[in-house]
Amino acid sequence: MAGRDSRSPRPVRSRLAPAAVRGLATLCRKLGWREAQALGRGIGHLGWWLARRDRTRTLEHLALALPEIGAADRKRLARRVFAHFGALLGECLHLSDKSCVEVERHVELEGWERVEALRAAGRQVLVVTGHCGNWELLAAAINCRGLGMAVVGRQLENPRFDALLLALRERFGTRTIQRGRPGAARELLRAVRGGSALGLLIDQDTAVEGVWVPYFGRLAFTPSGAADLALRFGLVPVPAFIERRPDGSHLARFEPPLDLPSDPTAATARMTERIEAQVRRRPEQWPWFHRRWRRQPPEPAA
Repeated sequence: MAGRDSRSPRPVRSRLAPAAVRGLATLCRKLGWREAQALGRGIGHLGWWLARRDRTRTLEHLALALPEIGAADRKRLARRVFAHFGALLGECLHLSDKSCVEVERHVELEGWERVEALRAAGRQVLVVTGHCGNWELLAAAINCRGLGMAVVGRQLENPRFDALLLALRERFGTRTIQRGRPGAARELLRAVRGGSALGLLIDQDTAVEGVWVPYFGRLAFTPSGAADLALRFGLVPVPAFIERRPDGSHLARFEPPLDLPSDPTAATARMTERIEAQVRRRPEQWPWFHRRWRRQPPEPAA
């Protein structure tokens, strides 16, 4: 009998997982909004029990960032995090064959007049946000209002998942500039010089240029691209966040434009302050399982 190839399970999972998501997407498209959310929450609850590493990391990060919360409350909050991301999955799959009419049914906009005023004045908008609430729904709601925003993001490891995500964004007019791919820098430069609005998420420790800024009282390596673009090209940074409400609808809030200091590190810190404020506002709607503090700042020279 031939020896078992130790590499074979991964390709099998790589084929089965997208097939499962496609089947789930077919179901979520047929369900109503609330039903798709409920199905997703069920998947999130299942993930709480199955994803031991993410569960442990979530509890550890909550203890670091929110030490004032007791252990029992912290565990309840962590379970709500998993339920939120399950609901997010259900919402995105439900929308995968819908139009802007469906998006606008479920998203209320607050402060959108600030974006319209900037556009009327001929200013170029830089939407600064994080992985708060359903950020994909935020992008859809923005572009359903005609902003024409392009987003900068990384390519997913699984090409099938990547194709599903790009198709969802394109459905609502969101173009993705995938960093790290050939020509991405030129594409970003063309978008900036062409006057396109841009959307950047800057709340994760990823393999990009970054700086060390405070986040929940601890220095965290943070992408500096948003600050660099705003300072170099005169883009106006507008913090924007979306959150799910108890009735299943969403509120997208557009805060006043930021007046950035000229130093990129200080500018990034100011943007990060707004993200932290939103996470504190809705802590159950942020990915605490992400290794936000995985890198440590270098020791100062003696």
